[in-house]
Amino acid sequence: MTSHVTAVASPNYLTGVARLVSIISLSLATFLIVLDLSIANVSIPYISGDLGVAVDQGTYVITSFSVGNAIALPMTGWLTERVGVVRLISLSIISFVILSIFCGLSVSLPMLVISRFFQGLVAGPLVPLSQSLLISTNPVDQKNKVLGIWSTVVVCGPVLGPILGGWITFNYSWPWIFFINVPTGIFCALTLIFYLNKFETPIKNTPVDKLGFFLLAISASSFQFVLDKGEQYDWLNSQLILTLSILSFLGYLYFFIWEYFKKNPIVDLSLFRLRSYTLSLIFLIFMYSSYFGAIVIIPLWLQESMNYNSVWAGLAVAPLGIPPLFLSNLGTKAIERFGKLITLGFSLFFFSVSSFYTAYFATNVDVWHVMFSRLIMGFGLIFFIAPILSLNVEDVEEKRLPSATGFFHFVRTLCSGVGTSLFTTLWIRRQAFHHERLSENITPYSPAFNGFIDKLPNFPFNNVASLIATNETINQQSAMMSFNDIFFLMGWVFIFLFFLLPFGLKKNRSKKI
Repeated sequence: MTSHVTAVASPNYLTGVARLVSIISLSLATFLIVLDLSIANVSIPYISGDLGVAVDQGTYVITSFSVGNAIALPMTGWLTERVGVVRLISLSIISFVILSIFCGLSVSLPMLVISRFFQGLVAGPLVPLSQSLLISTNPVDQKNKVLGIWSTVVVCGPVLGPILGGWITFNYSWPWIFFINVPTGIFCALTLIFYLNKFETPIKNTPVDKLGFFLLAISASSFQFVLDKGEQYDWLNSQLILTLSILSFLGYLYFFIWEYFKKNPIVDLSLFRLRSYTLSLIFLIFMYSSYFGAIVIIPLWLQESMNYNSVWAGLAVAPLGIPPLFLSNLGTKAIERFGKLITLGFSLFFFSVSSFYTAYFATNVDVWHVMFSRLIMGFGLIFFIAPILSLNVEDVEEKRLPSATGFFHFVRTLCSGVGTSLFTTLWIRRQAFHHERLSENITPYSPAFNGFIDKLPNFPFNNVASLIATNETINQQSAMMSFNDIFFLMGWVFIFLFFLLPFGLKKNRSKKI
């Protein structure tokens, strides 16, 4: 199959100040996007109140950005051909800044949702193109090092987003979570235009795959809505969710069939002939979904069941970002010494230890144990993204990097939604299961229950107060048991992935295609 992206015009690499500034700019541009995926999460009640809508309607602010992002990511390769790599990333950043201003100035929910959709749409190419340009503009022997720095940004953004968003919203106002993008975005755009001009790629008049774009837009939009609203609408018991699930499935099915036979496809499916590329996506799907599910479930459990406020819930998970922030070089050094797959095995080890450690929490757990569990997972992050990114592009020619990385980050974005939806639903459903089992023993004939009642203070209407206190205790215990179940599941998922590592050790006989 013909390649998607023409080779970079100049084989030279950046050096000195130009190299340093470009790495900073590309990393900052990436940080803005991954930050915006989660920065609005804790601000939804404030946004909904200011705009006069219900909180469940305010969540469309998050959904609309994810939908736009999911549509644009797979089109990165095709857009690069039509616009050029440097022009495309510069236009994406400038458009992102303009739409951030519109988001901050929104006076109604429809205006904000539409602005967020287009903000996600124009931001789509930024993450894969920043990764591609880092590889293209740095020497081969420095590739793992710069990818290690860049991957730190990718994994720390979702952690820092809610913390930063909550602090800005609480101390200032919610529009500033969008306005902070403006100065940083302008700096990134100007420096990239100035320093990366010689890495511009020629423009090719590749035909527009209208049907492919339509199928992708319908499928991604439907799937993202199902993930975000499925639990609220009771999944397939809702006619709307059922219809959108069928629409999404058929849309993706026809999309991939169409793209396989299309001469100039949006998504280059021939990349799946590369063992390393396919294996990287398998690890990404399972590991990133579990990782993202963990960073959503723990603050949710702390706030809803353990009576933490949003600040302390954020601080409890903050140690997750400490190891990759300060020790990112360990990941690249491990890759150079042990190889990508063994380094990925280190990540699976820390992830599984963290999960099983967390699975034994009880309702009397203190914040230090929660922080320690996140710190262990943080060490896993050091050896997570960098080897997967290196494995993903290992056998891909430079001219096809935008297409390969675009689909990789499309899958990563979907995994964040899948992880959030899957583990949130499991947590809620397992709570109901455990609540029912524990309640079976709440009878006047249970010695344990009577002993519990006898220890309660003698409030007025003591029977009613006792039942209320009992129900609150059962709720807390069932939430704790459900939480334990989820992390046991995560731990065994990471153990299972250990057995997939040997598949990558076999030499891929196919040449770069």
